[in-house]
Amino acid sequence: MNQNELQQLFPEAKITTAPSLGPAYFTLPFQSRWVHIPEHTLNGREKALLKQLLLNEDQTSEIPQNPWAQFLLSHKTDIPSGLAQTQLLQFSLSYREEDAGSFDQALWLDAFSQTLPLVRDCFFLNSKSGVFILDTPEPYCIDDELAAVLDILDDDFSLRTTLYLGQRWPVDARLPLLFEEERKIFAASRTIAKGNKITTLAAIALPYFISESGNQNPVLQALQTTIGSSDSTDELITAMWRNQGNLSKAAADLYLHRNTLQYRIDRFFDATGLSLKNMDDLALAYLAITVVAGIPNN
Repeated sequence: MNQNELQQLFPEAKITTAPSLGPAYFTLPFQSRWVHIPEHTLNGREKALLKQLLLNEDQTSEIPQNPWAQFLLSHKTDIPSGLAQTQLLQFSLSYREEDAGSFDQALWLDAFSQTLPLVRDCFFLNSKSGVFILDTPEPYCIDDELAAVLDILDDDFSLRTTLYLGQRWPVDARLPLLFEEERKIFAASRTIAKGNKITTLAAIALPYFISESGNQNPVLQALQTTIGSSDSTDELITAMWRNQGNLSKAAADLYLHRNTLQYRIDRFFDATGLSLKNMDDLALAYLAITVVAGIPNN
């Protein structure tokens, strides 16, 4: 469904980069943006049909004949056995169209699974995206392992892979709904996480979940005006946030001398009254540059 078709069917629909316009709107991801339709104009059946069309528009016409795919996408009651906990790792591939005919999905899945022993099952949704089922019985950080896998396989297969790592969840009847929500959340990151090969739920959760009320909040809007919208200011705040206020690490990320960073932080304090070395002030500044814009920064 393209934008014209959607707006012919739902003339009151608004398509924006903001992930929320508030509780009065029914919202779904749409072509790297978000479509918002007034709640009072939709019934339950129309909402279900829109979810099926828009959330699954990149999928193949049929759900893969894989027990995990059937469970996660068809909401069937047959829960696959063997795992008590899992993380769902979504992937998206980019390669030249002229290479599409030579790309071997099964070979790539097998190579990824062999390189990352945590994989218990996997399937493609279409020619360029799919899901890995990870066996993660204990909580630990696997970002470094994933980065190493991508470095090897992207080279070998001449493509670029983007991964979206969900939270560790129990394998029970709630998992299909949680997977649907994770897909919706990660869809918001695809236009703003360019350059990042791995996106985690934790990395985008704060601005995403607060955006519903935050992007219309006059206090944050006024603070955004005070802070300004220059790239250098946003980079300063984001670097400090990523490094939890650690000046040395933030300076390294920004390729600045530590004294130069301290000078910029002092100037920011003089202009706004917010100290980026104070975690409460830093969190408020970070929310102002992310939530008000309706776009999580990564």
